[in-house]
Amino acid sequence: MRKNISSEEKVNLAIDMTDTCVSVCVESLKKKYPNINGKELLERVRERITYNRRRRCEV
Repeated sequence: MRKNISSEEKVNLAIDMTDTCVSVCVESLKKKYPNINGKELLERVRERITYNRRRRCEV
């Protein structure tokens, strides 16, 4: 990977990584809960994504 990437490229990489993380999370939850509805899926994805953020605040 190049060391000197533009700010725009950094933002695009961050967006792509976030999208990938969310996709992995969604697929994991769908596998664990095959009959999950859209609303519950969204709630559980939000819980998982914010879990680490909440943990850092507690430490």
